[in-house]
Amino acid sequence: MQTFLRNNFDLHLAGFSARIPAAAWAIWIFSVTLFPYVYLLTRAFLKNQSAALFENALLLGGGRLRLFLRVGLPLLWPSATAGMTLACLEVLNDFGVSSYYGLNTFTTAIFAAWFGMGDADTAVKLAGILLALVLLILLARKAMHNARRYHIVSSKEKRLTPQRARGRAQAAIIALCGAACLTGFILPALQLFYWLSLTWEDAFTSDIQRALGYTLLVAGLATCSVMIAAAGTVNAGRMFGGRLAAMRAQATTIGYSIPSAVLAVGVISLFTKADRLLGAIMLSHPGMLLSMSSAMLIFAYAVRFFSIGYQAVESGFAKTGMIYAEVSRTLGRGVTSTFFLVELPLVRHAVLSGAALVFIDIIKELPLSLLLRPFNTETLGTTAYHFANNEVLEETALPSLCIILAGAVFILLTQVWEKREKKYVPAH
Repeated sequence: MQTFLRNNFDLHLAGFSARIPAAAWAIWIFSVTLFPYVYLLTRAFLKNQSAALFENALLLGGGRLRLFLRVGLPLLWPSATAGMTLACLEVLNDFGVSSYYGLNTFTTAIFAAWFGMGDADTAVKLAGILLALVLLILLARKAMHNARRYHIVSSKEKRLTPQRARGRAQAAIIALCGAACLTGFILPALQLFYWLSLTWEDAFTSDIQRALGYTLLVAGLATCSVMIAAAGTVNAGRMFGGRLAAMRAQATTIGYSIPSAVLAVGVISLFTKADRLLGAIMLSHPGMLLSMSSAMLIFAYAVRFFSIGYQAVESGFAKTGMIYAEVSRTLGRGVTSTFFLVELPLVRHAVLSGAALVFIDIIKELPLSLLLRPFNTETLGTTAYHFANNEVLEETALPSLCIILAGAVFILLTQVWEKREKKYVPAH
């Protein structure tokens, strides 16, 4: 942008932008990329909200601004805080932005202690402090949610219906949504394509090909592991559930709340101890078989993103209920055959949707890949990070666009598969 303004309008903004602190640039990037967490949750909440609450408030007097501040905003608070919590966790988990702008965060400090100074004890202590901070955020969000809990008891509530904006309101909405899309996706994508046009002839090297193949391999294996484990865990909780089973199931989903740097330190410690134990049992054990393999990275991916697959499968089973399993058991089928032949086909769309989300999150994960990948092995994320860290920004275009393309292709394939299948709606 500075080059464009300088060459075409003789405007020099280099000095102005240099005076903006690095933290401000990072906050701006986090804002334009993480706002969908709040937006999507509040939008989903409004779509299912009762219109009577707002209509009654309008009848009692007051304009629309007062209606939003006194009625709408308090109602949106639980969903907004849920989105804010997810955004906070993503910021605490971030390494790429913080490292590129030279910010001293917990994640960058853990990397510096582990890789730069080889001080594992300091890295573990920092990871413990960061984990305590995450737990405080989750507890605070839980307390705020419990303080503002309410229920709509009527089943005949009329839902909110969107109204077409006109005039200045319409222009403001278009400008706001357009600015969010422009800054969050269109401009960065155009910049990447421009860089790719400059480096296209030498971009698709053997290193990029290996990084692409390795990323797809580990992401595919980790996604399959997550969805198999999630389906088994959800079904076991349904069939043999109780309060203890529900608590165990919820405990398995806490991995998404743990920052990747903290999780990586724990996984490294676990696999190192496992190698030592195998070395003591098996004299022919090579020593670092597990902790130097891709199994450690796939395991960390599975722990980190298990919650996404679990929530997707659980929502699918919640819609089907227990009636089909009970009928199948009555007809003589066992628990295992009922699960594979009856229940799993009913929730296949939910499983596929969860797999798409898990796969996309894995291919763009950076901290776990940097810490746990085997030597002389790169993913698309680590390749783009190394180029950016060395200020060879044009070379970041191809691996970055490959990440976007891989996620888009996976989503497209899942949608095509769903459309080709016959629609089947269970009737209770």
